[in-house]
Amino acid sequence: METKQLPLESCELKFNDDDWKVEGYASVFNSVDKVGDTILPGAFQKSLDSGRPIKMYYEHLRFMKPGRWEGFSEDERGLKAWGFLTRDHSIAKDVRAELRHGTIEGMSIGFFVPEGGAEKTDTGRILKEIELHEVSFVGNPAEPKAVITAWKSELESIKNLSDLEDLLRESGGYSRSMATALTGHLKMLIQSESDAVREETRRDTCRELDELKALLNHYQLGIHVLTKR
Repeated sequence: METKQLPLESCELKFNDDDWKVEGYASVFNSVDKVGDTILPGAFQKSLDSGRPIKMYYEHLRFMKPGRWEGFSEDERGLKAWGFLTRDHSIAKDVRAELRHGTIEGMSIGFFVPEGGAEKTDTGRILKEIELHEVSFVGNPAEPKAVITAWKSELESIKNLSDLEDLLRESGGYSRSMATALTGHLKMLIQSESDAVREETRRDTCRELDELKALLNHYQLGIHVLTKR
């Protein structure tokens, strides 16, 4: 998943201290960013029309959800977003405090560029279509150890392949088709490995039975000889 941060001065970010409403621009059009990319008007429209929910995160971390985006729209300036922080939620309180103090650096989008959605240039890309997945408030850089701890917790919560597919889509940033294909391939590998283990177990069991049979035959032969004497 790619991310692009929009500085606070370009976000026109507004915060209503009474009802915890926030709104601002998550991205602007026709502006060359630090890596040489330019987003064209209409780039988000197909993604917005799909009805796929766009998550509100803090620092692009899935486990930090300060609230919910209620809507997005494109205008001549860029991608406008509005929503509400979750009142009395601990992370929302932190974001609210940072907004009031001015320590939020801006907003950042988490997205994929679908095949054919970008045109390469000498200095970067022209982005014509963007598959938007989340919009985050960004302040200080995320703490790597916190990310590792969160991922460990997420992985430990996986009980089946369906849970893994959800994690890949929501946290790993994979599209639904990619996550489904990956878990399907993993299931096939597990099945193949299980078949191989079963076959190896069967061979071992047969070998042990043959050895036991040979041992019994040996004792039976010895008993027969002693009896004849």
